[in-house]
Amino acid sequence: MASRRRPGAPADFEEIRPNLFLIHNPALGPVLRGEGEREGFHFRLTGWRRAGLLGRLASRGFVTLTIPDRIAALPAPPITTLGPARTITVGAKQQLSLLDLSARGGWQPIPTSDKGTVTLREGQIVRRRRGRGPAEYLRITAAGWEIVPADHAILIAYGQLTSRPFLKIATTPDGWILPDFPLPKEYRQVLGQIALPHTEGWLLSGELEREMATALLAKLGVTIG
Repeated sequence: MASRRRPGAPADFEEIRPNLFLIHNPALGPVLRGEGEREGFHFRLTGWRRAGLLGRLASRGFVTLTIPDRIAALPAPPITTLGPARTITVGAKQQLSLLDLSARGGWQPIPTSDKGTVTLREGQIVRRRRGRGPAEYLRITAAGWEIVPADHAILIAYGQLTSRPFLKIATTPDGWILPDFPLPKEYRQVLGQIALPHTEGWLLSGELEREMATALLAKLGVTIG
């Protein structure tokens, strides 16, 4: 259940990990009684009545900020219309790649022609790497390209995918492993509240974590399973 939070209003009750909350307003203490475990300003919801608790808090005028609220506030990928094809010359020791979650690291290198060129469409987002240097992100234009800030470029690139990506998650005794993949910073920060870092990507330790991660990725047009 989404909380009734007014834009810009400070939260009385803030979810920092699934079912773990910070209490910013001690006055809501009586409503929490019997619903979980409290330690100082931290409250862990242990009962199954999550929606009911959030509803009672809202009905009493308390402002809550949950992880689903954060997901709802994330920007959706913009819909872009690609223009005509353009031939781009790729410099020496440079590599251009397109977002492709099925590829290693989430980016698929674009093969160059014998003349060292690639054909792309106006508006298309590509990642460019020079040797082993840091990546930068380009938008193809009629004149060649323009550099776009990384987080905005990645968000646009999700909107340009022609099919809905599917990420397969692996089952482990601790939950599920979601592979690592490119994300805008805002999305990565929220995913970091949901999941735990893992050597293979992200660990979703329970059904609630999996549900929240599914909702987050759905905003990018990505499904998991």
